[in-house]
Amino acid sequence: MIQTAGIPLDAEDFRLTCRSGFGDGWNHYAHSMAAFRGKVYVGTTRGSFAGLKLTNPAPDLKPWPVESPNDLYAVDRRAEIWEYTPETADWRLAFRSPTVTGVNGRAGVPSYIGYRGMTVFQARHDREPCLYVATWSPHLAHSPDLLRSEDGVHFAPVQRPPFGPTVRAFRTVQPFGGRVHLSATATGTAKGFNQDFASEAVIYASDDVAGAPWTPANVEGFGNADNTTVFEMTEYDGHLYAGTANPITGGELWKTRGGELPYRWTKVFDRGAGRGLHNEVAGTLCEFKGALYVASGVINGGYHRAFRIGPAAAEIMRFWPDDSWDLIMGEARMTEQGLKYPLSGITPGFDNLFNGYVWRMQVHEGWLYASTMSWASLLPYLPTYAWPPDIAAVLRRWTPERLAETGGFSLWRTEDGIHWEPVTRDGFGNKYNWGGRTFASTPQGLFIGTANPYGPRLAMRRNGGWEYAFNPRGGCEVWLGSKQHHEPATHP
Repeated sequence: MIQTAGIPLDAEDFRLTCRSGFGDGWNHYAHSMAAFRGKVYVGTTRGSFAGLKLTNPAPDLKPWPVESPNDLYAVDRRAEIWEYTPETADWRLAFRSPTVTGVNGRAGVPSYIGYRGMTVFQARHDREPCLYVATWSPHLAHSPDLLRSEDGVHFAPVQRPPFGPTVRAFRTVQPFGGRVHLSATATGTAKGFNQDFASEAVIYASDDVAGAPWTPANVEGFGNADNTTVFEMTEYDGHLYAGTANPITGGELWKTRGGELPYRWTKVFDRGAGRGLHNEVAGTLCEFKGALYVASGVINGGYHRAFRIGPAAAEIMRFWPDDSWDLIMGEARMTEQGLKYPLSGITPGFDNLFNGYVWRMQVHEGWLYASTMSWASLLPYLPTYAWPPDIAAVLRRWTPERLAETGGFSLWRTEDGIHWEPVTRDGFGNKYNWGGRTFASTPQGLFIGTANPYGPRLAMRRNGGWEYAFNPRGGCEVWLGSKQHHEPATHP
């Protein structure tokens, strides 16, 4: 039966439900989101720019965009989970990270500085579906946990996966074949941090998170040591699909029918599907109208400093059950399956170099929505001496300050996968919303949570120099798109 698509959402159909990080500009990312028991839950990540100084190598930003103390742990980085009630349009703080004594003896270290993934499923010993949350822990704390809640009020960790000691986070929690699957996506030590690479590229599976052990579902890196991380997973056509990050030859996509552990896997593509390192990671997977849509690009927002990959903008590909595929949006090229050209007629990044990611895709009322991450807002703080000639020419013509004014993320929609239309190109009018990070499709409408790390105090040009000042548009936002808005918005 062919389903008729609903009326598509336009920019004017979205309203702001919360601003400025739920009233706290240190809530930089609405990093995860899920609908559960008639409500919507959002997990935040806090102090992203403060933590970015720990990356190795740290970005060469002058001045540092957000005012941050020299002591990272002087920032309150206790991640939060917020609950939205549609009937009253109210937000409630549902959970805040506890603190622990750090491995160096420091008191008050957050257990979790972020919640990078959420999903709802029923494990073997769950009485009903529960909300599960993937966490991000700082290097002074313990390994990351999987949190479980039966009611959206009480959250507690379940049995911890056997991550190595340097693993700091995981993001995807994927049910499939009677088991739940997850994989590490960050590594951190006192010498540095990488939020997108891990010390292991292993998927762990368990059929009962309350008691059954976590067991590897694949050999390390699917047998390729250059696969640094299993970055994303989803279920499609009776298979579990997994995308990797690979900074040496380009990202890969694998699939399995499951069965006994470890599973038998089949490679769908390698070498970035013929694009090489500019498809360093297969980062976003979404089923839509019988096909699997895969968004790929370069980590760190489109420019991987450590490996000098990019700058490059993101692509979207469409895969079928027999592993044949179409290039939907991206760079025309010759591949192992012949010449591929973008069926949409749109070049990488939806014709925008600064769209380094297609960060998330979501089906809502018969339409596929895709949100980007744009790094244009960083231009005033970036050095320009090392830019490739084509980008340097753009900067000379338009100036970094002028380009930064268009720095908000883009949201696009399609009914057939080929013809795309923009919903917003400017982060819903907020240039500091550099990413559309999370979605939730609900009966009330389409929720989208943003990544906005430009608060609470931002470096601004004033009186011929730079100074830090309060930024009222800094901190993550949550928008609700619907053709029928019955209740007034609240802005905690």
